[in-house]
Amino acid sequence: MTRRYWNINLEEMMEAGVHFGQGTRKWNPKMAPYISSKRKGIHITNLTRTARFLSETCDLVFDAASRGKQFLIVGTKNKEADSVA
Repeated sequence: MTRRYWNINLEEMMEAGVHFGQGTRKWNPKMAPYISSKRKGIHITNLTRTARFLSETCDLVFDAASRGKQFLIVGTKNKEADSVA
């Protein structure tokens, strides 16, 4: 798999609220390596790690799409419907 440069900006991720995770009461202990802190009952996700995994995922999707693979994108919130449509 070829590594590519994806323009992933940590400041834009912060503005988009990517760092907000699940509430501290509803968390899965397997997520502990990805959580950097807790604030006001919400886990704060480690954005540096998230950006690295997002870049790797973009590489995988790009390679699969270039081979003609198809994708099903599912959103769980109404707000996401316009982005997916």
